[in-house]
Amino acid sequence: MFMLEAKDDLVLVRDAMLVPPPAEGRGRQQASGVLTPDGQMVENSISWSNSQEAVNTAPDMPETHETLGGSWMFGGILYGHFGHFIVESFARAWALAELRGKIEGVLFTPKQIAGNFEHIVKALRPLMDAMGLDVPVRCIMAPTQVEELYVPRQGVGMGDLTIGSRKFRDFVATHTGAGIAPEGPERIYISRSLLPPQRGGLIAESLLEEYLAEEGYEMFHPQKHSAAAQIAHYKAARDIISVDCSPLHMVAYVGNASQRVGILTRRSMDLAPSFVRQMKEFKGIEAFEVNTLVQDWVQGRALRPGRGSFGEMDFPRTWEALRERGMISGTKPWPPLTEDERQADLERINAQHEAKFYPLDENLALQASRNKPEAKK
Repeated sequence: MFMLEAKDDLVLVRDAMLVPPPAEGRGRQQASGVLTPDGQMVENSISWSNSQEAVNTAPDMPETHETLGGSWMFGGILYGHFGHFIVESFARAWALAELRGKIEGVLFTPKQIAGNFEHIVKALRPLMDAMGLDVPVRCIMAPTQVEELYVPRQGVGMGDLTIGSRKFRDFVATHTGAGIAPEGPERIYISRSLLPPQRGGLIAESLLEEYLAEEGYEMFHPQKHSAAAQIAHYKAARDIISVDCSPLHMVAYVGNASQRVGILTRRSMDLAPSFVRQMKEFKGIEAFEVNTLVQDWVQGRALRPGRGSFGEMDFPRTWEALRERGMISGTKPWPPLTEDERQADLERINAQHEAKFYPLDENLALQASRNKPEAKK
């Protein structure tokens, strides 16, 4: 089990062996990390998705390796995905408060040996600078012996680790979004309606956008804006409504205690509570969940919701919950989704993904029927 707070949260390893995952490695957990010269795994180099689930395991000492001189900091695993980057790849950035000026930069290992990581680092550079990871960054693709490598402990993560360590929260409060002034409307809805396929969202989100526009909300599409502009908007907004999604981590980092954030549940994965805890712990934000989920719609015969699934929510109950919290003021309840509206949006989603989406309940019932003894005869 991983604990965010620990005495030895920053260690220096001389002649450290930094080992990326094997070229053939696939799957969630890979053998990678930092080894001492005698081949022992440095505990701080283990990355955790949550307090129970490690992402990397101890690699073997490589037979051959490259060498890198100077002093560096280990950054963990580099993810190109926005949400995984700001929560998992950024998790050791807190140590820069102690190491800036003493190191050449930060060394990451890739999640998998695939893709153009030089391009990924370049694409992430504006985001890193805006968040305070404003030092040179390299992604190590081959086993490398590093003359001096500082290895910080992970300071934040997913699930029960979203509250962050004290040092991580202090770093974020001082450095993330520093120098970026609030700019934007007082009310925003963080929309998913313009995301590419496989990203998931809400059934009939366009209707929700119409209702919220009537309440004075601006539709905000983070992927259409620079990192600095995103931060500026999240600083400026007084009321924010969003589904459970990655941008809420950034809201937690740069928001303020005068804000209200309503989180609409779009998938039955119990994600909203961790966002609520994170916002309260980091900034004292008044965040709350609105769970009116009626159905998960999943691609094909999938048996669980995920990043690419679509949630169908109860519009009248959502109106009621948001009104009770003062996020909207209209007196006319939002009407229930009609069968025609539902079907029209499903046809759009099916065409966009070139695949059919089914109710999760239907898939689970079908699977259960197949598993019955009489069905196996």
